[in-house]
Amino acid sequence: MPLTRWTCLVLCTLAAGPAVAAEPKIDAAIKTIVALGNDPAKLKTFCAMSKAMTDEENEKDATKVADIDKQVDGFMQALGPEFQSAWNAGEELSPETADGKEYYGALDALNAKCGS
Repeated sequence: MPLTRWTCLVLCTLAAGPAVAAEPKIDAAIKTIVALGNDPAKLKTFCAMSKAMTDEENEKDATKVADIDKQVDGFMQALGPEFQSAWNAGEELSPETADGKEYYGALDALNAKCGS
């Protein structure tokens, strides 16, 4: 029995599944993260911030943690409000969601440019 056009359309649609697009806020954040990776000066600042954040996680001395936290804040200010907004977009984003995978994938790619 030959398939009708309607049957073919329905089967093709079901096989393709729903299109998954990033939420506009997340999409904008990802674009900002990617753009930062293409700006050598901002990338250098981001890499310094990333290293400081790693140092902060490993530091036990509360005074040193506070000092590092101030450095991180300074780096974040230097990266500008657009990056700060992009960074904050991930605060409530689960890495298990499609948006989360794209967002954290973009951050991982940015960190990879730091050579660590």
